Amino acid sequence: MKGQGESGKYRMEWKKSVCLQKEGPDHLFYEEERGYGLVDARFVPGRSKAEQALFAGNWNLRDSVRGSFAPDYDVLEEGIYLKDPRDVLILKTDVPEEGTWRVTLRVKAAAGAVPCMNIFAGRRNVIARGESLEAGEERVYSFLVAVTPYYPAMKSQPVTEKAVYVSVNGEHAGISELTVAREEAPVIYIAGDSTVTDQNAPFPYYPYGSCGGWAQAIAAWFPGAAICNQAHSGMTTNCFRDDGHWEIILNRLKAGDRVLFQFGHNDQKRRNLQAFGGYSANLRRFAAETMQKGAVPVLISPISRLPFEDRGRMRSLLSAYADAVRMVADEIAVPFLDLHEKSFSEWCARRHSASDFFMPGDGTHTNDYGANLLAEIVFRNLKRMEVFPEEWMVSDEVFSARKPFLPDQDTKELPAEPQGPGPFDLGLPYVDIAGIRQYPQIAKALRFGLLDPCVMYLHPKAPMPRGQFMMVYLKALRLPGKRPYEGRFCDLSRYEWDSAFVQTCIDENLIDPLSVADDKFRPDDPLTVKEFASFLVRGMQRSASQRDLDSECCMTTAALAGLIPEGLPGGEAVTRADCYAGLASLMELMDNEKKALPADAELHPVG
Repeated sequence: MKGQGESGKYRMEWKKSVCLQKEGPDHLFYEEERGYGLVDARFVPGRSKAEQALFAGNWNLRDSVRGSFAPDYDVLEEGIYLKDPRDVLILKTDVPEEGTWRVTLRVKAAAGAVPCMNIFAGRRNVIARGESLEAGEERVYSFLVAVTPYYPAMKSQPVTEKAVYVSVNGEHAGISELTVAREEAPVIYIAGDSTVTDQNAPFPYYPYGSCGGWAQAIAAWFPGAAICNQAHSGMTTNCFRDDGHWEIILNRLKAGDRVLFQFGHNDQKRRNLQAFGGYSANLRRFAAETMQKGAVPVLISPISRLPFEDRGRMRSLLSAYADAVRMVADEIAVPFLDLHEKSFSEWCARRHSASDFFMPGDGTHTNDYGANLLAEIVFRNLKRMEVFPEEWMVSDEVFSARKPFLPDQDTKELPAEPQGPGPFDLGLPYVDIAGIRQYPQIAKALRFGLLDPCVMYLHPKAPMPRGQFMMVYLKALRLPGKRPYEGRFCDLSRYEWDSAFVQTCIDENLIDPLSVADDKFRPDDPLTVKEFASFLVRGMQRSASQRDLDSECCMTTAALAGLIPEGLPGGEAVTRADCYAGLASLMELMDNEKKALPADAELHPVG
């Protein structure tokens, strides 16, 4: 930790840097030697948009304007100001060490009245929204930022950059002065998945089309604590530990800190992480390790996807996972917030307008409106539960004075973006596949959208459960799942994640009848080579009537077509690597790689 005098010196160095703004545009932008300045999003390094965003306050310049975009600011003696209301001003300042930092932002409306200014810190964490200033009015904002390592999407090593990012958006919004000083402070850590994480967004900024995790919006409600959001897209309760995210939290956790846990969306897609099995066990372990550090765990049930109607009632596929979180919290006596029930009720009450709080065409990932709405729900309930000291939170007076942030306040018409390379064209992120013979086909499987680019481990030698195979299999065939599940097999429930994919396979005659004796699909059994071959060859046929095929014939056909390695025993479990390689080859045979993924593929928003 730096001494008080050195902290003061650092603060003065930053103040001095602001004085350079009046010397002209050549002195505005960040230089490593100087250690501060504006970020020009056109020239940020990184292969993917997710990686580039980490070095630009979690913003990306829209591809549609990249060739013609040039930063256009009013540079006045009082500060730097935006002209375009959808533009973003991103300021970066290096700090000498990781930890918690007090940031003080002074804004004087010198370029004209500011009708609506948004302020973000770190990876686009919301500090204030909808701030309005009259011409000449001055306002000061003070908040805490946690500087720690973070794993970007599609990377196996954390980014350890020591820097504070502050960004503002809105007509005439600007920065007059910024000071950064080291300050020991409590931390609220976040552990979770893509519905919670710090999502990057393109600018020019359109909130309706900008993905946001709800924890990205809670800093505005907790000015007395620093928010450290380590949530990551694609995470299960296993992956969050295995991929190193939990280690970052655990190594920094101190007595009195809080850790908010919200998982479930990806756990339900893994047969080994059922609600009252592996999922519950992992939550117990996370909570126990948190309490061993003297910190307080808060277990939060997963947000509801957009509900669907079945048998006269609105339904959610995550109810069992919400019940499991409640059970674990009650069992070990830790705070529990049923965000699933509260978000489910919210979406049901809003009926058809609920989709306005989600990314267009996506019933899982919220946009910035949805993230803000859920953050308010989280804050209200945590305040009622008395989980946090009052001094960490905004007062009731401040809370009630906050302006609403709703989709009808802005356009839903988004600018068209050219189709550039997606996350599946950016190399393999997995750390456990070096040297395996299936490597070329696995690379194709990722490019074809069969694999999750957000996790680090593919587990290529592990067997593939029959139930989990269904989701990947239908992605390869470019077929959607079908709900409701009609209950053909007694070992699958109507509202289970995998049941929609099994229903499609039933309707399309893709399942070998000999593999489902006694009305059991056997979703947890390893997929055998013979069963895999049968699925592959049946999938090659163009109609259900052509799929009544003998399993031995399918074995021969699949081997001759190069879909499975020759000589594999039919009763042996197929490995994940052979499964993904075979499906990629099947797609090439059927020219399916040129077709769009089904609408229910539920891809994580990375780029």
